[in-house]
Amino acid sequence: MNNLSMALKNLKKNFSFYALYLLSVSFVITVFFAFTSFSMNTVMLEKISGNGRVETMCNVISVFLMTFVVFYMSYSNRFFLRRRTKELGVYALLGYRKTTVLSLLTTENLLVCFGAFIVGILLGSVFHKGIVFGITKLLDLSINNSEIPFFNVNAISKTACFIFAIVIVLMLSNSRFLFKTSLMGLVRFEKSAEQKMAFHAVPAIIGFCCIIFGYVLALNILRGDKSVWFAIGYTPIAMLTLVLVVVGTILFISSFLPFVVQISKNNKRKFYTETKIITSPNFIYRMRSNSKTLIMLTLLSAATLTVSSVMALSLYYPIAAVSRIAPSEIECRIENESEIDVIKQIVNEHSSQNDVSFLQTNIYKVTSTSEQVPLEYSVGSSKGDSDNEKILRNAGFECISYSNYIALLEAQGKKGALEQIGELHDSECILVKYQPASDNDETGNVYPLLIGNEEISVTVIATTLDNPISFANSIGTLIVSDDLYDAIAEEINPETEVLSINGQSIKDNEALFLDLSEYLNDSPYLQGNSHRIHEIFSLSSSTFLLLGFLVILFFIATGSILYFNNLSVISDSKADYEILIKMGYTDRTVKKIIKKQTISFFSIPFLFGLVDCVFATLVYRTALMQNILKESLILYIPTFIAILLTFIIYMIYYCMTVHTCCKTVLKK
Repeated sequence: MNNLSMALKNLKKNFSFYALYLLSVSFVITVFFAFTSFSMNTVMLEKISGNGRVETMCNVISVFLMTFVVFYMSYSNRFFLRRRTKELGVYALLGYRKTTVLSLLTTENLLVCFGAFIVGILLGSVFHKGIVFGITKLLDLSINNSEIPFFNVNAISKTACFIFAIVIVLMLSNSRFLFKTSLMGLVRFEKSAEQKMAFHAVPAIIGFCCIIFGYVLALNILRGDKSVWFAIGYTPIAMLTLVLVVVGTILFISSFLPFVVQISKNNKRKFYTETKIITSPNFIYRMRSNSKTLIMLTLLSAATLTVSSVMALSLYYPIAAVSRIAPSEIECRIENESEIDVIKQIVNEHSSQNDVSFLQTNIYKVTSTSEQVPLEYSVGSSKGDSDNEKILRNAGFECISYSNYIALLEAQGKKGALEQIGELHDSECILVKYQPASDNDETGNVYPLLIGNEEISVTVIATTLDNPISFANSIGTLIVSDDLYDAIAEEINPETEVLSINGQSIKDNEALFLDLSEYLNDSPYLQGNSHRIHEIFSLSSSTFLLLGFLVILFFIATGSILYFNNLSVISDSKADYEILIKMGYTDRTVKKIIKKQTISFFSIPFLFGLVDCVFATLVYRTALMQNILKESLILYIPTFIAILLTFIIYMIYYCMTVHTCCKTVLKK
């Protein structure tokens, strides 16, 4: 019997055992081929990348993808090799040379990879077409789909070469194992495990302290200017936090958890139950023998959750912030009155509806003699600490009238903000904040305003984040009473004249914005709510799509490794379960024991990864994202959705694992 027929017979005989392996490898190849097809899709890349940024990202992520695929395939190969060492030892006892055994293993890998390659090419092509269709609709691109082939020949060639290279790597790995292991070692290897890691009280306490200190250090960033992150620097503290969490996770899993379970055995009443007397010692043994795998899965799970959560937050938060950056559907500065008629004519060419409103706002720059002025007074000015090379402003309050403010909020549909606003007296004002107030609340502050030769003091009765004018045209907006506004207008010429255009019929009208931009010579003061959202999608979609390939691979790898690891342990303990059944344990009780043993190894990576994800997302959100929105749990809804999807994926793998393990143990 030649190697090919033996390999086919073995795969056919153990098809149920190899089914998930073949399926997971097929999914991995599907993701890789879809990514490769996308990175070689010159038609799409020309549309979404004008400066080569996407091509560079494709090259970088391609390296990560290939590295991860090799890692996953190597781990899976090692798992199946360990499951078959006894069989391979029998082959050796029957007189088969190790080179023949190696040839058999290589043939099996070739068959599995070939099957995965065929499935991956078919599904990957469909996946790639779906990606192209989604991006085309999302960004409203005009693409001739006939120019994009269903099967990209170059992508097929690259994928085939990569898979062949993986088979070579697996062959070298198998040869190293076979020629390094003796004949008796092959026969007995199935009963061995990872090198046992002893646990003691000292490393357990150190691990617990490291991980707690790492989380406390992460929370310290919430102190703002008073935090060590600000005092020492973001990079060194971030690295220290990462090291503490990683080291703490390693020691916590390898030493602290088994140590706690070992101590809990002293509670005889809770320990001596029909299930816990089985699951607790088994948990301690698995923690000692499989701790390296569990640590790797925990860190991988943390990376998966963090990347997916940060991706979701990074896409959602800028879109949510557009309501402040560009509150009106279209807004522009008016240099002379004749521009208004032309702008109205352009708008009417794109909309025949009567729901479009045109509101002109004259903004008056007023200085103050107060020694303590808010940040908004000088932000964006030549003396401020947020300089902009294109848009510089003079320091001062930018005053608009109360009635104009109300009219703008109504046009923008901000009904919630309108309900919180009361009438203003001449000595009162409302300050529009650039960032949410933390330690400094300007409510109650009195600011003397220089109006001509007169000084008039106004008291801030409220602060708000509902700015009616975009940041490009006004920062440090001060809403004053209509009477005071008229007094200012008599003494001072307007600093800026802004035209705000709103209406349901002009929403998402990119052609209108482009025509206005052409008329206004690409003015940086032309802002648009829908245009900014479209711009964010256009700039970010390719980035998140490419990172999404990595996240999908992480999910597949983590779930599959957990599946194979638990199945291996349960299969090795099959004789123990048979003894339990002979002792009188019912099938229901055995299933309960299997579920408890399995859930512990699914819950530890997920829960640890979840906690790491929460703190990492908190640090990312606080340190790297500009805070211009009011803190609310609503902002973290995308993060919650990402975590929920991860939980669902884990539950699917958990149910599959429990089903297979129960079937393995209880089959007659």
